[in-house]
Amino acid sequence: MISILIISNIYSQKEGDRIIAVVGNDLILESDLQYQIQLYARQNNLTQVTPPMIQQIFQQLLVEKIIFAKAEQDSIMVKEEEVNKELEFRIKNIVEQFGSEQKVEQVYGMSIGKIKLTLRDDLIKKLKADKLKRKQFQNGVHLSDKEVRDFYYSYKDSLPDASDEYELAHIYLTQKITDEEKQIAKEKVLKVLDSVKSGIDFSELAKRNSDDTQSAINGGDLGYAKKGVFVKEFEDALFTLNPGEVSGIIETEFGYHIIKSVDRKGEMVKGQHILVAFSRLASTDLQTISFLKDLKNKIISNQISFDSAAKQYSQDIETNKKGGYIGFVAIEKLDSTVIAAIKDISIDSISDPIRIGKDKNYGYEILKILSKNSAHKLTLETDFDKIKKYATLFKENSELDKWIEELKKSVYVDVKL
Repeated sequence: MISILIISNIYSQKEGDRIIAVVGNDLILESDLQYQIQLYARQNNLTQVTPPMIQQIFQQLLVEKIIFAKAEQDSIMVKEEEVNKELEFRIKNIVEQFGSEQKVEQVYGMSIGKIKLTLRDDLIKKLKADKLKRKQFQNGVHLSDKEVRDFYYSYKDSLPDASDEYELAHIYLTQKITDEEKQIAKEKVLKVLDSVKSGIDFSELAKRNSDDTQSAINGGDLGYAKKGVFVKEFEDALFTLNPGEVSGIIETEFGYHIIKSVDRKGEMVKGQHILVAFSRLASTDLQTISFLKDLKNKIISNQISFDSAAKQYSQDIETNKKGGYIGFVAIEKLDSTVIAAIKDISIDSISDPIRIGKDKNYGYEILKILSKNSAHKLTLETDFDKIKKYATLFKENSELDKWIEELKKSVYVDVKL
């Protein structure tokens, strides 16, 4: 097995980077593979990666390159707004995974802005490849009941057991910033802006005051960036400044910023900023918890149904129209705090409010336990839908493999491993 520490060291050695495959006009470098291995390990909380895993990661990387090469041949294009939207979605998911922007920047060793720049080119390639793939499989993969049964009888000994799982519905409230919390941050940022105007060095003020801890270390330096890297409000301010100019107070979803333009090279602008994040008050949390407790009591006393309460109050847009219905969730996919809150609750009961999320990206929910299934071997009688998902994935992969073999007839592929 390969140590992640060794992988990290290899990835940092750019000089003499080895070519491990040529696909069309594109290269797969050893550092590309090592980066994907690192990413896989981080996402799955692994300290070691086995050779079979590495081979699987490489094959996935190779397939993506082949599809992208064909997309280039077919002149597949993606719009700038598509790229920006997907980039923001990716960054949001990464932040949620690690709990905060500061943690992400510590793990990646660069600011959020630089992470976006790093991801952008690869994301454009992926979006082009995905568009071609959607075009190829636009009608989807359809299975008859007979195909599902045939799949089950052929592979039932290889299928994983069904885990303990809960059927859940929830009512979720996000933690919105209150006027009081904004005012506390506003008072601080005004003092910092006064210091900037009085001539105190911007870099020193960033080091002492910015809540963007990664860039604060470097005096708020964000490096050079094109449009599309930062959130709109921040970007609009940065790109209208001339080198040396400092903005007023700019509000974004992250807090209040003071921005300084440092340099401009063509479409690239180098900036600095000081972030004063919105404060979070315990009193706001208590109000949310109190509201959910009161709502739970109203449901129990039949003043309102759970379904109606979810549709009226839940801020989870994916489930509120369905009465908060989440569906069956395997126990290993539940957070430890959720498991602790529901493990002793009977069917059709409702939990007390549970905090969901980390650092500043959190909210509260109450959960209703609709049913519970114990771990068991999959059977057609009890788990047809689960088996159908496995069968569908198997057929999709088979169809994809056939397509990739066809693409190889028109795309140059030379694997050097």
